[in-house]
Amino acid sequence: MASKTVHQPATEDEIRLAKLGYQQNLKRQFSAFQNFGFVLTNASVLIGVIPLYSFALTLGGPVALTWGWLLVASFVMCIGLCMAEICSTYPTAGGLYYWTAKLGGRKYGPVFSWFEAWFNSLGQVAGASGSVLSAAQLLGAMITIANPGTEINEYKTYGIFLALVITGALVNTMGGIGLKATSIFSVWVHILGTIVIVIVLFATSSHRNSAKFVFTEFHDGSGYTAAGYSSFLVFLLGLLPSQWSMLGYDSSAHMSEETQDSYINGPRGIVYTIIAAVVMGWALILGLNFNVDDIEAAIASGNAAAYVFTQSAGTNGGLFLLSIVVSAGWCCGIGTLAANSRMFYAFARDGGLPYSKFWVGLDERSGMPIRLVWLSALLVCILAIPSMFSLSALSAVSGISIIGFTVSYAIPVFLRITVGRKNFVQSEFNLGRWSYLLGGLGCAWTALAFVLFNLPQAWPVKASELNYTPVAVGFMLLFAGGWWALDARRWFKGPTADIDMDSIAKAEFAEAQRALEIKVPSDETLPVV
Repeated sequence: MASKTVHQPATEDEIRLAKLGYQQNLKRQFSAFQNFGFVLTNASVLIGVIPLYSFALTLGGPVALTWGWLLVASFVMCIGLCMAEICSTYPTAGGLYYWTAKLGGRKYGPVFSWFEAWFNSLGQVAGASGSVLSAAQLLGAMITIANPGTEINEYKTYGIFLALVITGALVNTMGGIGLKATSIFSVWVHILGTIVIVIVLFATSSHRNSAKFVFTEFHDGSGYTAAGYSSFLVFLLGLLPSQWSMLGYDSSAHMSEETQDSYINGPRGIVYTIIAAVVMGWALILGLNFNVDDIEAAIASGNAAAYVFTQSAGTNGGLFLLSIVVSAGWCCGIGTLAANSRMFYAFARDGGLPYSKFWVGLDERSGMPIRLVWLSALLVCILAIPSMFSLSALSAVSGISIIGFTVSYAIPVFLRITVGRKNFVQSEFNLGRWSYLLGGLGCAWTALAFVLFNLPQAWPVKASELNYTPVAVGFMLLFAGGWWALDARRWFKGPTADIDMDSIAKAEFAEAQRALEIKVPSDETLPVV
């Protein structure tokens, strides 16, 4: 009897990826839950709200967080739903960069995808930098609280920051084992950690603010209203912590080539993370606002959240609560490094990075872009250098991340409802006609955020409190725009397929063959034609 050669059937993910023009090079090893864990980690509510609580109290007070959180969440959900719809159709590691090229078409795709890649990378790098810097500052606060005579200055804080970044990059270097473990650990840190913090604050605090204070109290320590500016402007500037806390959910798309059933689980990761972030974040905000006993004292302490923790739960209890947030920040840095390296990988795969052939190489053991993980780590460290000289470094890095992320989110959404609306084919997750209304609202919010978070965060402006967000954003525009105008426009065409049409045809044949096998019982013999 002649032996049969058994071929491994192509999975649905591999077939769809082939149709998009790419081979399955990255290992598809992450489940829906692990994908959700990555996204929840990158959108870390704990590391968003807690470190910037002082900022929120200064610009707007409790009302800026209590109501500002829900206001920002509504716009974020508009953008997130639109992104989930696009992700279902284009589940690739390039994520928004790939979407932009396809939605822009031959005419607009190359230039929009070029700027998309750089803005998304800026958001990713700044997001990792801000998250780990927050964790470093909180860890420094823990050392000071535990040892009152110890001083942790800006230089020591940066040293702690470097140690956290390096260890985070090492976890990424471990490959799938390290990322899977971090993902699962991070989910429970964020969910259970938030619950524990809220319960402890309400159970141990001897002071309780009224609902009127939590929902209506306005405070301005920025100097804007004293200079005659509107209190509404201060409220809008105070939205920065809320928007900073609801970013990074695009990482679900960047991990899609490593996620099972990515055309379903990718969109779900985006939407479920936003829902979880809104619920957990608002609970955390209410816990802080109901239990802060003195706004001025909290701001003067240098870390308002740490002040509330220790005033409510005592020194040891406060240290325990802070350790939860530090763990969340470290996990967030790991997840953001992973997502950013995948974004860089997709860009280098299409020749968009200098020395792309070097950067696109995958580690033989782990099958991951380890070189790009360390490139991302280097950029993260460089972006945080001003923290040694500027008191507003964290809020500035947060602003940079917001600008980078929100602009990169809005570009494909804008193209989806304009030039790409005729050619876009909706997949399993689709919004129907709601795409246009939700996309328009999301783009309008992005335009407002771009202006708001480039403004000075205090008035009058002091050199030590300078918001260097416009400097970083301006440099990115000058760099990407200059390179495009002088050289890249001649050769960069956006995503380039690394698989030929024959391979796509084979994938389509495998898909049809598999469908036929499902319809015909396995014990029956197909007639020979």
